[in-house]
Amino acid sequence: MAYGIKRGVRFQILSESDLDRIHWGTLHVLEKVGVQVDSVACRKLLKDNGCDVDEKTRIVRVPSHLVEWALEKKKSSITLAGRNPKYDAKLDLNHSYMTANGNGAVAVDFETGKRRPSMKKDVVNSSRIIDYLQNVHIHWPMVSSTDQHPSTMHLHDLDASMNNTEKHIMYETGVTISDAKSLTEMGYIAAGGEKEFRQRPVQSCLQCTYAPLQHDAGVMDASLYFAEMGVPLVFFGMPQPGATGPATLVGSLVVGNAEVLSALTMTQLHAPGAAVIYGMGNAPLDMRTTIRAGGSPEHALSSAMATELAHHYGMPSCVGVSATAKQPGDQAILEYYTGCAGPLLAGADLMCGIGLLEDSSCLFYEQIVIDNEIVGVISRLIRGEWADDVTLALDVIEKVGVGKNYLAQKHTVQHLRSGDHFMPELIDRRSFDSWSADGSKSLVDKARDKTKWILANHKVPALDSDTQAKVNAVIEKAKKPMWGGETKRA
Repeated sequence: MAYGIKRGVRFQILSESDLDRIHWGTLHVLEKVGVQVDSVACRKLLKDNGCDVDEKTRIVRVPSHLVEWALEKKKSSITLAGRNPKYDAKLDLNHSYMTANGNGAVAVDFETGKRRPSMKKDVVNSSRIIDYLQNVHIHWPMVSSTDQHPSTMHLHDLDASMNNTEKHIMYETGVTISDAKSLTEMGYIAAGGEKEFRQRPVQSCLQCTYAPLQHDAGVMDASLYFAEMGVPLVFFGMPQPGATGPATLVGSLVVGNAEVLSALTMTQLHAPGAAVIYGMGNAPLDMRTTIRAGGSPEHALSSAMATELAHHYGMPSCVGVSATAKQPGDQAILEYYTGCAGPLLAGADLMCGIGLLEDSSCLFYEQIVIDNEIVGVISRLIRGEWADDVTLALDVIEKVGVGKNYLAQKHTVQHLRSGDHFMPELIDRRSFDSWSADGSKSLVDKARDKTKWILANHKVPALDSDTQAKVNAVIEKAKKPMWGGETKRA
């Protein structure tokens, strides 16, 4: 059985004509307005290939034919490999995969319920929870190891993840050349070598562009390195409709598309055929609170449209979901269901954002488990239904006849076991009397119970001692002096 969520139902928002207009509008923006490219290496690369480069403003105008060339050169097939091959995520445009949310800096202590800076133990625990859950397919270090040496926090995040999940790991912390080198080296070690990693990349990097129409020097220099070294990349545009992008969702999509396609062009010029995934997360700015409205219907629509545009280019999509809720409960469930349903129904290949609240900043362990249930419900919706000899069940209907039931039929047992009926773990379908006799537990209460069970019982094979020693050496080598020239040991 294929890993991930099989898609059978898909709705469409934008027509082919709409998508063509967005594409040609994006090319117009890249040629007439341009993008700011802060990387010296990238500006040289673009200038050498016929782009108009203004060194004073760092604005680069990219001709249409170069973007079209880059779209032709992109890698056509991408597999995000797991440490365990059963978790390989094949981005074939027919399956969807959920990823965790990443890089929060606050955690609510699971035992005390108090907010505090996130620690490496939170990365360890959330990695184990992700590894266990059926409907979260790709891991992302969910919070930062703020209790570790500041210059190597992100490497400790990756170390904790590598030892506590066998699923593919995506990170968002390769924002300088030195970071990229250390993270890539750790990936090569985990895969068993450079050759093995290039064949089965067990890690990937998500890189955010800067809206509107800007590329950071460190991010792009690191991206060129990742592309050259075989690390799959997600370029993730995030213009906020009404703030860093036009108020119209399609207008902001054009801005984000220009950022993603120009980043794609730079990486393809440097390393033709590099694996690049199309990313977008356009949540609008809530004008009453000036907070990013993750989990809004507009966020879901923008992500769905970005998915359709990615598929228009023959690229897998990576889109986002988040929630502004402050704690697990009704608002968080509504925001996550809204945010996930639209893009997944539109065919999103990667859907990132599970488990963090307060606009992707705060970790509640139990929220990961709740979101897993939400995705399970949506997975059943998008799998759809069809009519064939088996599903019509005419032979079974003839056998049972009139006035009897189907409970004891082999056909019933087979289809219940195959997942035709969604079987919840948290949603309670019992009678009121049964529910109240069992403690009247809310969905959040049951999620906490499930989380406790996972942390107590689920074990993940750690890296072997030789591999771990090499990983530790990379982290130690990357440690930089603290202020005043003294190196503080973690």
